[in-house]
Amino acid sequence: MCGVRMVRLSKLTDYASVILAQMARQPDVLWSAGQLSEDSSVPKPTCIKLLKLLVKSGVLNSTQGARGGYSLARPPSQIPVKTIIEAIEGPTAITECGTDETLCRLTDHCSVMSRWRELGDQVDHILTKTTLEDLISPHTLYARSDRRIETLEVH
Repeated sequence: MCGVRMVRLSKLTDYASVILAQMARQPDVLWSAGQLSEDSSVPKPTCIKLLKLLVKSGVLNSTQGARGGYSLARPPSQIPVKTIIEAIEGPTAITECGTDETLCRLTDHCSVMSRWRELGDQVDHILTKTTLEDLISPHTLYARSDRRIETLEVH
């Protein structure tokens, strides 16, 4: 399957979003793995694994040493949900052909590939437009006119 993750997100991504939401509520704090694990109820080994992935992908910064810890690499308003998902899941697509049409033996005869790609583009747009700040906001995305999600009409 070439490392492409379909629409369903894993529990690890859910846990990562919980940890990041916690950090986003206090973005100036330098967090220890133990603190984040305790406050989020994510088991410490899982928390450490997620923190490493989030540092590797540039979502978090890591400071070594006795006074070290983890902090957001950017303000919550500048961290797209897509970046969080891909830090944990890797590249995402609705269908395999959404990222590489050579993965499917039906490509030459497929009548729906272009529609799946359109839908994939819409999902990608929403995940890019929605930020970590939106995840912790008391307002829904639909309530904010500047963030209203446009929908694609597929005929």
